[in-house]
Amino acid sequence: MSEPTVRPYARRDRESVLRIAEDSFGGFCLDYNMEMHFGRMADTTWQERKRRGIEYDLRVNAKHVLVAELDGEAVGFICTRLYGELLTGHIANLAVAEPYQGRGIGKALIGHALEHFRQQGMRYARIETLEQNYKGRNLYPAFGFEEIGRQIYYYQEL
Repeated sequence: MSEPTVRPYARRDRESVLRIAEDSFGGFCLDYNMEMHFGRMADTTWQERKRRGIEYDLRVNAKHVLVAELDGEAVGFICTRLYGELLTGHIANLAVAEPYQGRGIGKALIGHALEHFRQQGMRYARIETLEQNYKGRNLYPAFGFEEIGRQIYYYQEL
């Protein structure tokens, strides 16, 4: 298998990134949990809501989005955000297309994101995940991330 190339996001990646997002976050995002509990919300699916969040990063933070490419195909992405006043880089979303998972692509994306943070003068890196994301809970500490707290999400139907 060839090694993935990690490069800055380009407009031509938009549909691939959005497709990967819709296909990759089932069981691993808050919108999915809400839909499993309440059913469709606001007449949208969890995939549509997740897509909107990724579209926001592509529109507002495109220069901080990285894409993993393998044999000319976008196979993963990572959306990052910079909080300059806090000297903190935030990994907001990370996804690898299912057929390419387990090949080190997520690791490559995280490594490049951390280097991007360093180049931008950040001193800290932040990432969060849901408790049910066992892959992330094992992967992130391997990069030196330490758990510093847990948050509980509460919702109710009105």
